[in-house]
This record gives sequence, structure tokens and C-alpha cells, in this order.
Amino acid sequence: MNTPLFLAGLLALVASAVHGLGGELLVVRRLWREPLPSTRFGGEAMTRAMVHVTWHIVTFAFLAVGVGMVLAAAVLEDEAADALAWFCAAAFTGFASVAIFLGGASQSPRAFIRHPGPVVLAATAALAWWGAV
Repeated sequence: MNTPLFLAGLLALVASAVHGLGGELLVVRRLWREPLPSTRFGGEAMTRAMVHVTWHIVTFAFLAVGVGMVLAAAVLEDEAADALAWFCAAAFTGFASVAIFLGGASQSPRAFIRHPGPVVLAATAALAWWGAV
């Protein structure tokens, strides 16, 4: 059992649940109240659909990579476990980087206190790398 990787996987699974459920209730559903711009792909309804689908693709990515970390930590062995652990650590490093640099770059430092996402993603990546090496 690879404890740091297993904990990273559990954290990723919790993140996927919070992102999916919390995001649906607190963010995505509120999009129906506000007018959204049209894009070259379609009108307001299409913009809403693209945001909704993209939101839940990210949720599923957190879930899939979290399951991968749990499997690498507790089920797989040797090279298969190592390869999956490295892949999952790299994936969460990417998730954290996007959240910190794209999300945080346009916000004040207080945004990291108000929204735990970047910190949770970075902690998950750190635990995953600890378990991978």
C-alpha cells in the first residue's frame, strides 16, 4: 500500500464530488439566471451547454485520475503501478497549474483563501508525486 498516493487518490475523489455537486449547485445552475454571450458555435443556449459540459468533463477527469491513484496505490504492482502513479501525479500537476496560473493570475491573493480549489489541487499533486517517487 502506497499511503501518500492513496491519500492523493481519496483527495481527488472528494474533489470530484465537491466539484461536481457543489459546482452544479453554486455555479452552473446560476448560469440560467444570467444572460450569456453568443459564440460562433451558437447562441446563449449553446454557450450555457458548453460551460455545463466542460464543467462536468473536469469533474470526471478528477474522478478518473483519483481512481487511477487509488488503483496504483492499493491494487497494481511494480511497473504498472509506477507508470499510473506518474501519469496521475502529472495530471494533477497540470490541473493545479491551470488553476493557480490561469485562475489565480487574474485574481487577488485573497482568492486562494475564498476558493480552496488551487490549494487542494496542489496538495493532491504533491501527495501524488510523493507516492510516485
